[in-house]
Amino acid sequence: MILKLLLLLISIAIVGCAPQSESGEVQEVSIAYLKSLCRGSHYRIASDYKISGTVVATDWLGELHNSFLLVDETAGVEVALEADNIAEQLPIYSRVEILCSGLMLARVGGKIELGAPATGSFPLDNIAGDMIGRTIRVVGTGDFSIPTKSIKELSVEDIGGVARFDDVEVCESERGLAWCDKVENEAVTTFRTIVDAEGNALYIRTLSTCHYALEDMPTKKFSVAGIVDYADDRYFLRIINHAII
Repeated sequence: MILKLLLLLISIAIVGCAPQSESGEVQEVSIAYLKSLCRGSHYRIASDYKISGTVVATDWLGELHNSFLLVDETAGVEVALEADNIAEQLPIYSRVEILCSGLMLARVGGKIELGAPATGSFPLDNIAGDMIGRTIRVVGTGDFSIPTKSIKELSVEDIGGVARFDDVEVCESERGLAWCDKVENEAVTTFRTIVDAEGNALYIRTLSTCHYALEDMPTKKFSVAGIVDYADDRYFLRIINHAII
């Protein structure tokens, strides 16, 4: 309940700075502004808005499935896309623009995602793969530096964006394990726990499809970067680009 109230207050503040257009042409807005439009469970975008940013995560290495993460200087948004080999079509650190009219924002777990209007029970559908080059266009090469955070300073504003955490280690009870458990000799999506020097804990969620799912976790202190997510009243991280340093 507290999280929902904070999200609402933030969205109201951002909407108060809404861009104005007198030409009626496609207008570029920030990712933070676009996400602020979704004050309830979903929001269908009717305005001719465009967002642009840098692709920082895809299905490369199996870390995401049917989605990619686009970030600008204000926020990040995960985009649901029905396509194979997204990484080949939208390379990491490519600059991409998305024409948003007709698309939908929806709350998925604790974050807001962008996709196509829902036709079933799930909050939104994937954008059709043939929209690459039309609704979703690569327009150049981007540049993005992942901000460094501490676990204790994570907040609502970080959800859906990316962050790096330094000098962390796997919790004592999980040392010596792989990123994912195995069931009947197959990897399964698993939550692990990392802690910092002050004892603050952060969960890490690794998909069973991840190429390094069965790789042993570090036994010493390390740095890790990924997407900050939120569900079931807890923050967690999804590693991107095998950023385990």
